[in-house]
Amino acid sequence: MPHRTLDAPTVHQASRGPVPAPGMPGVLLLHGFTSTPASMAPVAGVIRDAGCAVHVPMLPGHGTRWQDLNTTSAEQILRAALAGWDRLAARRREVAVVGLSMGGALALHVAARRSPSAVVAINPCLRLKPFQLTLARLLGGVLPSTTPVGGDIARPGTVEEAYDRTPVRAVATLGRLIAQVRGELDDVRAPVLLLRSARDNVLPRSSADTLVNNMDPGQLTEVVLERSLHVATLDHDADAVGWRTLEFLRDAARSGEPQAGP
Repeated sequence: MPHRTLDAPTVHQASRGPVPAPGMPGVLLLHGFTSTPASMAPVAGVIRDAGCAVHVPMLPGHGTRWQDLNTTSAEQILRAALAGWDRLAARRREVAVVGLSMGGALALHVAARRSPSAVVAINPCLRLKPFQLTLARLLGGVLPSTTPVGGDIARPGTVEEAYDRTPVRAVATLGRLIAQVRGELDDVRAPVLLLRSARDNVLPRSSADTLVNNMDPGQLTEVVLERSLHVATLDHDADAVGWRTLEFLRDAARSGEPQAGP
């Protein structure tokens, strides 16, 4: 499947749209590893059209060339996610966070460090397949890149905007990032919606299970997407991802003030 890379001015169009309605929450949307904000555009559009203020930042090391991700640290990416939340929180009383894959892990990091009204994690990356991390650790110094991980989509003709190579050292960086997030899951206080594809060719089932096993039953809502693969925001269930996300954010807003983190 072909892959392309967008330049920054194009991908940031996902943050534009109608003027947000007064009093509506802000929503931070975070894309996945090697991808761009374009992967979040469908769900961002649904939320934006409902009157929410939407911010879909390009994460460090993305949207340029894959070599740049090899020299990007986990700390840079984690800081960028928090900065995105802070940007919205300066303008909106309530802010929710939505993320796909690595962005799902980042959304949980934000929830552990800030006080979002709600979290939506779409196929969150909390575990890698064992061979992925082993390969990165053993060969990162001699093998700059390998085959792409983007584009796991069942819908015919749909192309994810992502790097056409996977930077190997960056996979090891991703491993460190998600290890930190796993250690923070007990600090997440906001309600969480887990949208999980029944079949995912990128992540092991243990990735979603890690979230399920670390959340209180009353805190987590889990929905299985039967028709989509990993990039569910662009797949057959894209419409369902959009309306379920919006419905969950509205329910969280009606339930009262967000609970503060530690």
